[in-house]
Amino acid sequence: MFHGQRLSRSLPPLAALALSSCTLHSVATDFNGVDGVRGVPVEYQTTSTWALNGLFVFPLIGNASKATVIDEFTKEAAARGASRQRIVQTSSLTYWFIFPPLSFFIHPVNTTVEGDVESD
Repeated sequence: MFHGQRLSRSLPPLAALALSSCTLHSVATDFNGVDGVRGVPVEYQTTSTWALNGLFVFPLIGNASKATVIDEFTKEAAARGASRQRIVQTSSLTYWFIFPPLSFFIHPVNTTVEGDVESD
């Protein structure tokens, strides 16, 4: 019983560590033949980055700052052959509330950038 209790307590921090410092990209390409405003096909790209921060501002593992995620967004768009991109929305969430009191000091952070990507 004691080992199961210890394991159940250590799983959430291990899961947070496993998810930290990764960047995920997703692209929506099917708009049923409808072109964008410029008359060329548009893709909608989402880039999310996870990291672990300390005391809300110090990156410990990874970097989920908006500047870093925008850089990752534009790198992915360029790798997919984009000639134009327009950032539509950014969001950032610090998960300070999930493992109190530990998460008051060390917490996962997620930053997401979404936008339109066009190719010529």
